[in-house]
Amino acid sequence: MKTLLLAGTTIAALAAANLAPVMAETTKPVSQVVQWNRTLLVIVRTPGAQPATIHPTRSFAIMHAAIYDAVNAIEGTHQPYLVRLGASHFASQEAAAAAAAHEVLVKLYPSSQATLDAQLQQALAHLPNRGKTDGMRIGNTVADRILALRNNDGSNAQPTPYFLETPREIINRHRRISPSNPNSRTGLALHPLPWRARANFVRAAPQG
Repeated sequence: MKTLLLAGTTIAALAAANLAPVMAETTKPVSQVVQWNRTLLVIVRTPGAQPATIHPTRSFAIMHAAIYDAVNAIEGTHQPYLVRLGASHFASQEAAAAAAAHEVLVKLYPSSQATLDAQLQQALAHLPNRGKTDGMRIGNTVADRILALRNNDGSNAQPTPYFLETPREIINRHRRISPSNPNSRTGLALHPLPWRARANFVRAAPQG
C-alpha cells in the first residue's frame, strides 16, 4: 500500500510539474501587437470598411511602424523606422503599443472608433498603472507623426481605369498594328497568346 501511495504521489507531482508550463502558456496574455493585428484583419475583411482605392497593406504598414517606433522610443535598443522620440524607460511599452495602434486605426477607419475605443480600454485595464499614462502619450505622439508623414503618399490618387480584353479582341488589335505584315492575318505569329490567359490581359482604357 505504501508503495502504491508513493508511486501515486510521484506521478501526481510529475504530472503537475509538466502541466504547469502548459497552463502558464495557455493563460499568458496575448501581446498587443498580435491583438491589434487581429483587429485590423477584422476591419479590412468587413465589406465597405476598406477604401476601394487603397490597398489594406498600407494600413498594416502604418500601424506596425507606429507600434515599433513607440516601443523602441521606450526601449531605445534599435534604430527607429521614422520617428525618433526621447522617452522614459519606465513608460509602459504595452500601453505605448496599444495607444499607437488605436490612434492609427481610429484615423484610418473612423467608422470603427466605438469598437476600437472599447478594445483600447480593455487592453489598458489589464496593464499595471505604473508608466501607463506615459506609454499612452508616447504611442499617440508616434502614431500621429507617422500618419502625418504618410498623409501625402499618393494613396488617395485615383487609379487608371482598366478593362479586360478577350483573346479575340487581342488578336484583332494585333491585326491592326501591322496590316502589311502577312503574319498579321492571324496575329499569333507576332505575339503567341495562350487562350486560357483571359484574365491576365489588361490594357488602359482610351482617354477621352
